[in-house]
Amino acid sequence: MSSRTSGAGNRRCRAARPKAARCGRLRRPEPRAMPIDGRNDRPSAIDPGGGSGEASCLPPENRDGRGNEGTITRGTNDSSRRPRVLQRSRPWRPVARMNPLVTSLGIPSGLAGWDLIKSKTPASFPSLTNDPVLKSQIAYFEANAPKATTAKALMSNPKLADFVLTAYGLTSESGMTALMVKVLNSNPKSSSSFAARMVKTQFIQVAADFNYGGSETPAKPATASSAAVDTSGLAAGSTFSNFSGTFGGVTLSSVNLSGATTWQGLASTLQTAFQRADGNQANITVKAVGANLVFTDAKGRGTAQSFAWSANPGNTGPAPTASSPNSLVAGSTATARVGGPSVTNPSFIQQVVQKYQEAQFQQVVGNTSNALRQALYAQQNLPSVTNWNQVIASPPLASVVQTLLGLPKSFGALNIQQQARVYGQRMNIANFQNPAKLASMLNEYVAMSSASSSSSSSSSSVAVQLLTTASSSSASDSYSSASIGALLMSGAVKG
Repeated sequence: MSSRTSGAGNRRCRAARPKAARCGRLRRPEPRAMPIDGRNDRPSAIDPGGGSGEASCLPPENRDGRGNEGTITRGTNDSSRRPRVLQRSRPWRPVARMNPLVTSLGIPSGLAGWDLIKSKTPASFPSLTNDPVLKSQIAYFEANAPKATTAKALMSNPKLADFVLTAYGLTSESGMTALMVKVLNSNPKSSSSFAARMVKTQFIQVAADFNYGGSETPAKPATASSAAVDTSGLAAGSTFSNFSGTFGGVTLSSVNLSGATTWQGLASTLQTAFQRADGNQANITVKAVGANLVFTDAKGRGTAQSFAWSANPGNTGPAPTASSPNSLVAGSTATARVGGPSVTNPSFIQQVVQKYQEAQFQQVVGNTSNALRQALYAQQNLPSVTNWNQVIASPPLASVVQTLLGLPKSFGALNIQQQARVYGQRMNIANFQNPAKLASMLNEYVAMSSASSSSSSSSSSVAVQLLTTASSSSASDSYSSASIGALLMSGAVKG
């Protein structure tokens, strides 16, 4: 191609595009993360040309095979002017999930297996709870989850995110970081929150349990209680006999004061008595400030009540006196934080650990029988189902219900409204909240699944026998192996 022709092509290109974007003045755009499936948290590969969709000013020979300007030659003999190629960004990938080393718990399939496990917990199977992989994952969660005081911090840690999603049956959302952060930040008490508008009940449950978006009342420290008593005339031969009264919620009765001849000794005797009655705690103190006694309770449990002082009848001098309590400060007890992220509560961490162990238990059971795994999942989740859309949105629950109703696999191809209408016509959703009826349904589901599995195995055996017979028959046999397989698929040949 002549330089004149190339120049004309470039002039036409410049004329067809805005001035600011003409060749020589067009800056290569920076790589941008492109959304996948409407999500903005999982970047896809970046178009080396910036993905602008605009026509290139470069002639075809300076573009790559896709018409992009990612490989531009600028003098092959000059190593300092090698082509600049924009690297494609690496797609987001969740952390690889590590399954327990144990793959079987020795549970039989069918109703025998269901009768064995339906009332069991993971703790009933030490081979699972002592699995080193499982123990390592739990230890990591227990050590690091309390530090994730925001939803973003929790979901930005792949190990913590995988643990939580597995525990709540939301592994299908793995990698959907922005979505799950928005769910977790939802106010669990708001019916219009993001989580409340989701179909799966697990979204509402995880938002409510972690409470990142819930209201919070900060912790409040205690305000000390205090009181003062003015005393006078205390000396050898002029002492008190005993003391009774209540301070800081602790009551004393007839404490012997006959040996206290100084204000410091009196304060020390009363403080020792109060602290002993308070479970040997050091929260209540009594100090002598001059001739006054100052009582203080660091926990703010209340001021002085019903103080009574008795003079020693054996005094040789004037009887000492003690005034009624004054300078009373009731104080207030400390209040713990209410609301806020639940991850700082050790008991909540253990609740999540139990959910995770249950999820892993179901997974290992599924290695033996998927029907048993789905029955366990249904037993756990169906009681919280309040509408058919929640069943439709959960493949395991939908599989259980469709099996019970004898619906074909193609039933799932119907639209949501049609599926919900059929479910509603043929089953009472309130039965899920009835333990006896739910147990009966799950027994029936396991029995039907076992029968279906046996039927499939029988059909496979017939097929093998027919194919073997066909291969050993004489050449005059009119059926080939392929035709027998087709007949079996069409139902023309019955075992």
